[in-house]
Amino acid sequence: FQPLGQRRGEVYISSRKTENGRDLNTNEAIFCSSERARSVLLIPGDVVVSDTETITEYRVVDGSGGNHVKGLSRIAVYLTPNPNSREGLLWQDVGGKAVAFFDYDIDLRRKLEDSRAYVHTPNGGAQYIADI
Repeated sequence: FQPLGQRRGEVYISSRKTENGRDLNTNEAIFCSSERARSVLLIPGDVVVSDTETITEYRVVDGSGGNHVKGLSRIAVYLTPNPNSREGLLWQDVGGKAVAFFDYDIDLRRKLEDSRAYVHTPNGGAQYIADI
């Protein structure tokens, strides 16, 4: 067997934006973020490039005291404009638009024990977070 050679991955963030607000119907606090990124995987004899855009909306559930957050994350996947590949030709056919979407529901709840925040320790116990 021959060694595979050195591999390297690079991620380039091309844009990022955030917004805060409130839902006019439910009065829930909302935080939105978006990010466009290009990932490049350099493999001996090959380069794999992928472009993605991630948009995520988080909402603090009313009455939870900030202990419950729900969200929705959508990831859009784009082809890359490489004129020397089949993907580049397909990119021209779709006009640079997204070719796949992935949606994820997020449900985050602060884990409380005895009404105090804590974290699990490696030995299976719980360590309480001190009030500062």
